[in-house]
Amino acid sequence: MEEDKEWVRQVLSGEKQAYAHLINKYRNKVFSLLYRMTGNPHDAQDLAQECFIRAYRYLHSYDENRKFSSWLYRIAVNVYVDTQRSLQKKQVSLVEIEENTLSDGNSPETMYLQEEHASELHELIGQLPEKYRVVLLLRYVDELSYQEISDILEIPLHQVQIRLHRAKQRLRNYFQSAEKGGGLHEVL
Repeated sequence: MEEDKEWVRQVLSGEKQAYAHLINKYRNKVFSLLYRMTGNPHDAQDLAQECFIRAYRYLHSYDENRKFSSWLYRIAVNVYVDTQRSLQKKQVSLVEIEENTLSDGNSPETMYLQEEHASELHELIGQLPEKYRVVLLLRYVDELSYQEISDILEIPLHQVQIRLHRAKQRLRNYFQSAEKGGGLHEVL
């Protein structure tokens, strides 16, 4: 964290090459987040580039009392939301569920069922309202703490908890109404 702050100070003092260190450190994480949000690697790459451009443009507004990564994630989420608003898309797939590594002992039937299960979950998450999808992704895919999510989304901690609870409840309801509760029901 101190390293990030030092690079920011260097960039702000005119050493523009120091920004390359920040890009190299966070490009994969930003791309990964945006890829899960868009479901498209080309769109995610474009949005990640826009995120870093915007971050550079507004680097002077970075508050050193906050984590740089949280500030950058917030910009990435804003870039995504801004893009979605401008495209006026109602349904956008936000997540690419990573399939679990299958052991050699799994049968073809088991592998098929697991792939089908992941596909159904991916589709259901895509149906969640954006404010719930983003919290769900940040918590379970990026494995961020509630406080980090609160900082990124600039919402109170209790709102993170409420949104996460409601996201999981909606997924449960989707499963119940579609009669697909099965094993995922227990996880959620």
